Amino acid sequence: MKNRFRNLANYALNCIKRYKVRTLVIIVSLSIAAFIFASVSFMKEGLVREGELSLKYAPDLTVQGMFAGRQSLINTSYIYYIQKTLGVKAVEERIWGYGNIGNTLLVIVGIDLDNPVVNPASAYPLVSGSFLDSQENNSVVIGKAVADLTGARVGSWLAILTESNQVRQYKVRGVFSSESSIYNADMILMSENDARLFFGIPEGKVTDLLVYTEDVNKAYYVTQLNFVAREISELPNVRVLTKDILLKAQETTYGARSGFFSITWFTVLVSAAIVAFNQTVVVGHESKFEVGLLKALGFSTSDIIQVRLIESLILGVLAGSIGIASGIFFDTVLGAPVFRDFLLGWAVLYPAFSVPVHISLQTVLITYAITIVPLLFATVVPSWLNATVDPDLAMRGARA
Repeated sequence: MKNRFRNLANYALNCIKRYKVRTLVIIVSLSIAAFIFASVSFMKEGLVREGELSLKYAPDLTVQGMFAGRQSLINTSYIYYIQKTLGVKAVEERIWGYGNIGNTLLVIVGIDLDNPVVNPASAYPLVSGSFLDSQENNSVVIGKAVADLTGARVGSWLAILTESNQVRQYKVRGVFSSESSIYNADMILMSENDARLFFGIPEGKVTDLLVYTEDVNKAYYVTQLNFVAREISELPNVRVLTKDILLKAQETTYGARSGFFSITWFTVLVSAAIVAFNQTVVVGHESKFEVGLLKALGFSTSDIIQVRLIESLILGVLAGSIGIASGIFFDTVLGAPVFRDFLLGWAVLYPAFSVPVHISLQTVLITYAITIVPLLFATVVPSWLNATVDPDLAMRGARA
């Protein structure tokens, strides 16, 4: 049995080498479809994974103020009412927004240094310098990518442009490197008071409130979280966001954008299947004498069909491998031009950073499936028609 399959496989390889035009056309067209799918999928999974990492130290609930259906500043007086809610362990203020360094838009986060719920040094591990001191004003800690972008080092001064076109200078106390490359790419940390002055936010108001719930058994965590969220939602003009909601929002955003690329690769895939079908028909017509001779020598119809299916399997695996390798090279080495900007929303004002790429077994298997399965379906009918012809008629027709 093994020898029989080996012989059929060797014959299939010889056919692949013999019909070079068909082989090249099928491999190129399927490789392009696999490349588009793999490249976008690897980036999308990388971005979603970055989102999961960025939420590692996130609060259980984020409470935002709402006005006229849009996010607004929230009063710190809500802290008193939220802390009285059963299941709430702590509530922390946060001020954040955007500032410009040159033409680059960066995220500025003001944190409470006096009573932090999560140790900032753990969430933002330093690679150099020291962390912020609540007694020192006009100082910042920046992400490693921000330091590389601006050329700033510990002891340097950063000039940041506010929304009112005022320039404020801050001394760099430290540089951090988070697990999330997105954090490193555009984040600047400063004290809450410095952030309040930078954004011009009045006392008694903050950007949002971070709510941490009591530690409970995992089986009761979701129940407790939903209860606390429902109680806080009863307060006027607030919106409550959980970690899952934030993560799903990211997944939906990247999934919707990658969907546009899905249309492209699906079109290419259908075209490749049509090309494969056409090439198989052409090759089948050209190989009529060969098929007739094989059947005269004892090859069965199933043997000939198996040969064509083995050819398709080899071509599909080869095209899928080329597509996956090209996608990895395109994402990791070239930085995924065009694809990257589309997935990130063409945010040309944001700093450049290494595209997060995550290669999962599921995506690899799906990539192979989209190159192998359509090719098998595209070749099975022409192969069957070719293999069922009477050998005497096949040889006579080929010679004629």
